[in-house]
Amino acid sequence: MPLDPQTGVRVYQFIVDRLEDRRREQYPEGREAYEDDWTAAHDLEKSYAEAVQADDPDTAERLLRELMNMAAPWQNHPHHPASHTDDRSQPDDAVPVAR
Repeated sequence: MPLDPQTGVRVYQFIVDRLEDRRREQYPEGREAYEDDWTAAHDLEKSYAEAVQADDPDTAERLLRELMNMAAPWQNHPHHPASHTDDRSQPDDAVPVAR
């Protein structure tokens, strides 16, 4: 994956979308666990973007690995960031879901 701000945003947005799915399924009574997970993903993405902007590839790679670890539970999801090609497109069989 390229180390650019769009990569971090793409992984972060994937995680947030899956957390929204999980919130509806697992957090119907309360939002504390969801909010903790969301905050962790948001903070990682922000730190990743700052590392990219600071031209600190070692930190950016470490933070991107942490974001990808957060995304790992959904690795079989068709929109998982690892399923994107280097040109940021999805494979032909991964059709985006309209919101």
